[in-house]
Amino acid sequence: MRISTSMIYQKGLTAIQQQTADLLKTQQQVSTGRRILTPADDPIASARALELNQSKAVTQQFAVNLGYADDNLKLLENKLVGVGDILQYSRERAVQAGSGAMSAEDLRYIATDLKSQFDALLALGNSQNGQGEYIFSGYRAGVQPFNGGLSGVSYAGDQGERTIQVSASRFMPISLAGTDVFDRTRQIDGFQVSNNDALYSFRGHNNRGTGAALTVSLDALNLPLAQANQGRRYIVTYTETTPGNPATGSYGIEEVVPGLGRSTVASGLAPGSNYAFNGIEIALPAYVPAANPSDPGNIEHGDAFEVMVASTNMYTNFALAISAFDDHTGVGPAGGVAFALENFDFALENVLKVRAQVGSQMVEVEQLQSLGSDLELQYTEAISRLEDVDYAEAISRLIRQQTFLEAAQQSYLRVTNLSLFNFLN
Repeated sequence: MRISTSMIYQKGLTAIQQQTADLLKTQQQVSTGRRILTPADDPIASARALELNQSKAVTQQFAVNLGYADDNLKLLENKLVGVGDILQYSRERAVQAGSGAMSAEDLRYIATDLKSQFDALLALGNSQNGQGEYIFSGYRAGVQPFNGGLSGVSYAGDQGERTIQVSASRFMPISLAGTDVFDRTRQIDGFQVSNNDALYSFRGHNNRGTGAALTVSLDALNLPLAQANQGRRYIVTYTETTPGNPATGSYGIEEVVPGLGRSTVASGLAPGSNYAFNGIEIALPAYVPAANPSDPGNIEHGDAFEVMVASTNMYTNFALAISAFDDHTGVGPAGGVAFALENFDFALENVLKVRAQVGSQMVEVEQLQSLGSDLELQYTEAISRLEDVDYAEAISRLIRQQTFLEAAQQSYLRVTNLSLFNFLN
């Protein structure tokens, strides 16, 4: 084989260039801390690292979502605490109203205070988050859920729960339908006939007659109507037709609409009859004189009775309680107190149930955040094993390659200086 001078030069240059390239690559590995600079360095490890990086990015996004879910759940919890505080305070005021020392003016003051609490409760129902979304409107985040006042509150949201994905298989609710908190506060089972516990009847505190509260039941023939007429308050008054003769009296019924006043439902109703209206039926007692003529009979002129039909809706029951304290002429506050206490208790129990649900979700978020942190750490360690450089090995290799490069350079210099002229005398 013939070896030319140009071949010697070319081989020497090629060796120097290769050693320089190897040295440069090792320097890049040491400076970046990465063993794989391009996929060609290790195709299998590069593909696996890419998969792990994608999984890690998903885990990081779930962590962001969990933070967002946690913020919204804490906001829900805060608003529910506010609702519970208002209900508890209002219950305490209702207990005060039951004190025998309360005058009519004192009861009106309590009613005024409760009206302010009602407005505050309505404002909580229309709470918004930092993005201006209503948290109690279901899917309709841009629609104010509750509208109205003491005379009636309507719900404009829907029954949905907005969710956010916080893991591969978990979508966390971050809002509530307003009906879950402010409606369905007590179970009336669609006003089934067996559920007369939703009806309340009280006798007036100034009644001269000895009769007890009226007998009230649901109108079995008009159940759909009964279901549609929850949340009503009626005053039933007995009036003598012939003055001085209570046996000639008749009954009149008025409905008291919170914030609007009274309206006549019926008049001239005969004692001893049953009168059905708005889904309920009232047994109107007949006059029974006392054994001693000087004693009052079971009903006397001016005797008043109060009938209250509860609702599943917190706002409606609250308004009825306020009405009972504000307009108690003839019947007194006892009925309103009993109605308020029982329905405030139902509302508080429902709020506690919803808070328990939100609290369990907050615990779940905390657990998922902990699991996500552990999983992200595992991905980081796995990617590090695939991509990160072994500094001890890389630095040793760098020193060795520097030695090889220097040797190649010195060898090239010696070879390129060879000439026959150097050996001629």
